[in-house]
Amino acid sequence: MIGYGNSMFLATHGILARSASVPTFSYLLDTYSGASVAYSLRKLSSTYTGNCIRVRRSSDNTEQNIGFVNNVLDEASLLTFCGAGNGFVTTWYDQSGNANNATQSTAFNQPQIVSSGAMITTNGKNSISFSGTKLMLLASSITIGASNYTSFVGKRAASANRLIGLSRWNTNGYSMYLWSDNNYYFLGKTNSYLGSSSTDTTTNQLLLTGQNSAGTMAMFKNGNSIASSSNVIVYSTIVDAIGGASGNFSNCNLQETILYNSDQSTNRTGIESNINTFYTIY
Repeated sequence: MIGYGNSMFLATHGILARSASVPTFSYLLDTYSGASVAYSLRKLSSTYTGNCIRVRRSSDNTEQNIGFVNNVLDEASLLTFCGAGNGFVTTWYDQSGNANNATQSTAFNQPQIVSSGAMITTNGKNSISFSGTKLMLLASSITIGASNYTSFVGKRAASANRLIGLSRWNTNGYSMYLWSDNNYYFLGKTNSYLGSSSTDTTTNQLLLTGQNSAGTMAMFKNGNSIASSSNVIVYSTIVDAIGGASGNFSNCNLQETILYNSDQSTNRTGIESNINTFYTIY
């Protein structure tokens, strides 16, 4: 065995073999703790010991929990469970430590993760498809206070479709999303929202971030500012859903959505960097 820099070499019968260095996995919540809810298809905390999702297979409607392998969704176990059929998410487990799992008990409304025996992916990473009437409801609604931060990764199916992170179902009020008029909105309630000043018809994978700090509301797309305002009256609002808002449904793929009910303005670039390093969005 020969040591060389950060790599090790094994000389056997005249053959020199090199073992490549494996990058350290970076757990988002280990560095930036205090999230109110955190849903992802990757592991967000080194101390989280629960499952990633619970899935119903189409062949016989049996359900099974699916955990993590090497810090990402256990794809092999999921595909074995679903076989050649489809897989639908009945629970997306909250990794924040608050056990506020997002669930959907109605089969018709469950978002999809396996299609005809194959994983649904976005940019090479597993994703959950919300389309038509697909919606997940948080176990407990969250009242957002004066300072908050939300971040999510997703992709619209087509222009003028909705890409929704966390929201309030059936009542005005939401955290942040790209709406069907191709504008971004953050922290909305009747007559109180922050919207982007120009339309965006993109159907690319996006990292969207919204933050409210000391009355200043701001939105970011792929790390770049898209709107800000200190003149909007900020109401406390409630989030209780993923994939729908104000009685309207998404048509998108989602991979991760996180909410901090606290000021994360000094951590924003670090949080975005952690997410982008894993998903390679921009």
